Amino acid sequence: MKKIITGIFMCVNLLSLNLTAQDFSKAGTSAAQFLKIPVGAKATGMAYAYTSLVDDATSLYWNPSGITSMDKIQGTVSHSTWIAGLAHSFLGIVVPAGEIGTFGISAIALQTNKIEQTTIELPEGTGTYFDALDFAVGVSYARAMTENVHIGATVKYINQRIWNESAETFAVDLGAILTTGFKDMKIGLSFQNFGPDLKMSGRELIRQVDQDPNSTMNPYVETAVQTQEWGLPTSYRVSTSLSLIGNEGLVQLENSQFILALDAVHLNDNPEHYSIGGEYRFAETFAVRGGYVFQTDEEGLTLGAGLNIPMGSTSFSFDYGYAVFGILGSVQQFTLSASL
Repeated sequence: MKKIITGIFMCVNLLSLNLTAQDFSKAGTSAAQFLKIPVGAKATGMAYAYTSLVDDATSLYWNPSGITSMDKIQGTVSHSTWIAGLAHSFLGIVVPAGEIGTFGISAIALQTNKIEQTTIELPEGTGTYFDALDFAVGVSYARAMTENVHIGATVKYINQRIWNESAETFAVDLGAILTTGFKDMKIGLSFQNFGPDLKMSGRELIRQVDQDPNSTMNPYVETAVQTQEWGLPTSYRVSTSLSLIGNEGLVQLENSQFILALDAVHLNDNPEHYSIGGEYRFAETFAVRGGYVFQTDEEGLTLGAGLNIPMGSTSFSFDYGYAVFGILGSVQQFTLSASL
């Protein structure tokens, strides 16, 4: 166990040194930006400090190893109206399979409203409408390697489409959770969106070209415009969480629990940033949450609340998350989960 913990912290330190050396921005240098949009109102309320806490079907996004904590089938749907009125949705289903491990499937979608086409000749609109849709579908598997070490992986198909142009690829997420043995302290690691680049293609990129404008005899030739390839927004997350109050906390108190979590995140197209989040639970029924995101241009304060309703062997939970985005306004996220 000591060797595992030491190895994890060595990797984290080496990664941090590497990130500190990168003092320039690479914003706008990767595709599939929708993969960076946070999933789940619970995580949103805690400023996305959730990589080590994952205990519901949104684990399929944050850290696939987290689904090993579930002993029942669970389904989760989440929706938010993202910045600029974009519709962002998530669906996740987790199925435990005993000693074999735990399986999950997930889907993420980001869609625009209908947009009217404009041209140089008709800048007010042509009467033709189009939209854009980004989506990813993933299959996950996780299992406990030892009592204290859990690992998981997700393989996902990614597609981006705008009007008649689209791009597709595959990617892999990897995650691990380590139970330290000190109270309920956990360490989480997550590596997201590793895969081949995306390249747009489609019929709107086909053009008729006159190879010899000086000749009136030669025909136009159908030519496809070649687009550049763009990489995926890969990320590295390191997280830790601990109950300050609770049955397994630093201060033992029945029917109350206060959890503190910290996450450090590095993206290949942006500087690293950090977040801190807290959650207070009362009698495993009601929860209030808050957090703050540091070292980003517009993100900051987040708030949230949750309600868990047990009904025999089945339970339902509803969560709400609110995040401030500076001059971009704010985002609200709603999540509904059911455990059977």
